[in-house]
Amino acid sequence: MSNPIRYVALGGCNTTGEVHNIGNAYPERVAKAKGWALENYGYTMSSTREGIQFFNLKNVAEADVISIQYGGVDSWLTFKGSPFVLYYPDSPWRKFLRKLVKKIKKYARKIHWHKVVGETNVVPYQEYIDNIRYMIDHSKAKYILLVETYPNKDKTREPRILKYNQALKDLSDGKRVLYVPNYQILNEDLDQNYDDSTHMSSKGQQIVVDAVLEVLRKAENT
Repeated sequence: MSNPIRYVALGGCNTTGEVHNIGNAYPERVAKAKGWALENYGYTMSSTREGIQFFNLKNVAEADVISIQYGGVDSWLTFKGSPFVLYYPDSPWRKFLRKLVKKIKKYARKIHWHKVVGETNVVPYQEYIDNIRYMIDHSKAKYILLVETYPNKDKTREPRILKYNQALKDLSDGKRVLYVPNYQILNEDLDQNYDDSTHMSSKGQQIVVDAVLEVLRKAENT
């Protein structure tokens, strides 16, 4: 008997299934539908910087299929020169540093420091593109699924999320690197598709599943 297809999912909180869909998020549902062996490396507060770490440390390059869904954290605004501490791999020292960084950012907001030095994304746009491209270029997967960043109920974030989603679309080729749209349909009913401002409900997760399966169906029949 041949080994099952190894499917690796990379992404943030909605990839891991927070808050109410842990163990039953879109990667688990896709794997079940396809009969694939899943490794879900979704991790809360992850950006493509953490994604690179997972990619290299978990031998993701050898996976048969990978899905990548980053952008919510990457596109978040912070002040220029803001410190950044990886969430993965984690350690007590990094946890301490993140608490310190949160205090610095809280104080910076209080004194409106961003108005003095300017704002930038947590992961700047070009770095985001470079990080995704790195994973594409180093992967041996038959299919790489670039899953759109989901909408947020905080609509001030929408222009940046859409910009980062466009980068994913531009990086896809429609053959091996597949763009998976979900933003628009999720955005049509945020109350039903979300459990809170950021985390998808079971219904929202299923919307992503259906989008992934449809994109795969078209690729496999081409």
